[in-house]
Amino acid sequence: METSEYFSAHILSRDCDGQSTVEFALTMTLFLGFTFFLLQTSLAFSFGNYAHYATFMAARSYLSSGPDSSDQQQRAQFVIGYMLKRSAYQPRSDKFPSIAKGSGGASADFPGLDLGPGRLYQASDDNSLWMVGARYTFTSRLFPLPIGRKRGSASASPPSSITLTSESWLGREPSEVECTAAMGTLKGIFDNGC
Repeated sequence: METSEYFSAHILSRDCDGQSTVEFALTMTLFLGFTFFLLQTSLAFSFGNYAHYATFMAARSYLSSGPDSSDQQQRAQFVIGYMLKRSAYQPRSDKFPSIAKGSGGASADFPGLDLGPGRLYQASDDNSLWMVGARYTFTSRLFPLPIGRKRGSASASPPSSITLTSESWLGREPSEVECTAAMGTLKGIFDNGC
């Protein structure tokens, strides 16, 4: 009787030998997936904070006076290119493509960037018409693996990604050309404040 009990207990324990290994593998997979999700989300929001600083600096450079409005826009693009792109002279390549990629934007040459008056500040509102700035839109993955992407649809963003927008709006100073033209319309008053 003791021998049969020993053999039945030994056979049962041998059948359950792999259970702890399977439980460990499932638990570790879930734990690593959650850890990578938190890490990628933290990187995305950290990049968003850095992008907000970059748009603020671009809005400041767009705010400063220049010879004409195109020069002001070029200064703002240079700042965004220097901070968020691989270099100021390669605006199509992102500095941190594994974390975020510029998406959308007014120009295909500079993905993610919009300069000028925002949607909030349209010509119908004369009090805020002077508000201009920079907006940068980027897409970041939430999972390190391309979960949910169909084969052959590399252009469509996977459902495991998030699109964030950073924007800064400041008052733009008139350019030298605009200031000189405005001063020229005033008769009898000469101000060299341009």
